[in-house]
Amino acid sequence: MNTADATTGTAPACRAPSPRYLAAAEEAGLLHRLHGHPFVAGEQHDPQLDEPELLVEFCADELLSDPSWLEQALAVAGLSEAGPGVVTVRASAHIRLAGPWQRHLTYLRYSGPPAQDGQASSPLTVRPADPGTDTADLTRWLAQALVNGNAEQDIETGPGAAETFAREVLAAPDRFSYVACREGRPVGHATLLCAADDPVTGRDHVELVDVLVEEPQGPRSEAAHALTAAAMAHAHRAGLPLIGHVVHPAAHVAAGHGDRIVASLVARGWAVDHVFWRRSHDKGGA
Repeated sequence: MNTADATTGTAPACRAPSPRYLAAAEEAGLLHRLHGHPFVAGEQHDPQLDEPELLVEFCADELLSDPSWLEQALAVAGLSEAGPGVVTVRASAHIRLAGPWQRHLTYLRYSGPPAQDGQASSPLTVRPADPGTDTADLTRWLAQALVNGNAEQDIETGPGAAETFAREVLAAPDRFSYVACREGRPVGHATLLCAADDPVTGRDHVELVDVLVEEPQGPRSEAAHALTAAAMAHAHRAGLPLIGHVVHPAAHVAAGHGDRIVASLVARGWAVDHVFWRRSHDKGGA
């Protein structure tokens, strides 16, 4: 969702890891303990960076809150001067990691009915996507979303990667899309995965994969809000929270832009659920 450091809007909904998750991590050799506290970490290949990264998918708050303990945990997980070159850590909403860590992705949660904007009549309408007429637009919009997100991180999208991502999302059996039309012309979409679950906590939710509108700023904001309201209503009818994410651009691309988007969403009733922090790693990681 391309829709901060906010101390409000961080309700404690990023729950403890599920027993099933911890058991699976232990079986895979990814569950570790340090000073009596668990964390789950392992090396994986990041398809966007096209290089290995160390992903800490879960880490107890006690370890994250102490920089020296976190460094010890990373060493236990296999981080060394030889690499990997990137480290990504999932943290609860209230955790703040100091530099060189930077926010990479912020996941936000919306529970309850959609906000009522009370706008006057508009030529804008929002409808469910039509598989017969909207697939080409949806493919293009989803592909563009990946390209945009990568560009904000100063990452070049590989040949065919965006189209592959779009096709995979559209092929998901629980995918549902809404299309915004202005005077009958499609101008944007909101795409959901309606049977999503958090791999760490096991919590069921509706995932807002992307909202993208191809209009100038004023009309674009109106359409984005209408599409997001449709997604909120969809999740509310399903009795599930809506989870979306914000990409934080690299500091040299647009410093603070992601934080401002998060703060705006929090002001509209969203709550920060969890955050992925990232840093590059060379010569010991600093």
